[in-house]
Amino acid sequence: MDMPKYLHEILGARQSKVALLGVSAFMLLGSVVVFLLMYYQTPEKSYVWWQYLFGGVIIVDIVAGCAANFTHGTNQYYAGSRRARRIFILIHVHLLVVALLFEQPLLPSLLFWMYVILASSILNFFFKHPKQPGFALLVIFIGLFVVSGLDVQWWYKLVCALFLIKVCYAFAVDHYPIKNPT
Repeated sequence: MDMPKYLHEILGARQSKVALLGVSAFMLLGSVVVFLLMYYQTPEKSYVWWQYLFGGVIIVDIVAGCAANFTHGTNQYYAGSRRARRIFILIHVHLLVVALLFEQPLLPSLLFWMYVILASSILNFFFKHPKQPGFALLVIFIGLFVVSGLDVQWWYKLVCALFLIKVCYAFAVDHYPIKNPT
């Protein structure tokens, strides 16, 4: 089905109903898990309403993007524009904003964010290379190892892992390359 123009950066120009259902289900379930972990790990913490609002929207975006970037529609939308892929990578400061809003350690967040942005930029350089998915899996493996060692709460580790997968694998890898028929 055709997507409205204002959703092209999120879901691409065309998207299947099954993909939309999958993205919605993953967004809902993943966000619930993150927010439940956050609640149970910090029950005494109380943030101002706008922290919950903005931080919650950003967390939902990370979770939803982790699934949406795997879809055919989003992949094809960004596969056609190197410039759009660069902009996508550069504007992803989500992890730093979540860390600031929910008082997570800033230095590990900054270093991990730099790893994700640098790695996804390098992967973007090899966008059409046949070995790119393998390189991306190595980046994910290293990143998940780093996330497991971060001295942060589990809910934030989950957000970091989802951010890593969203940007470095779901987005930066061409999952549906157009094959040359000759």
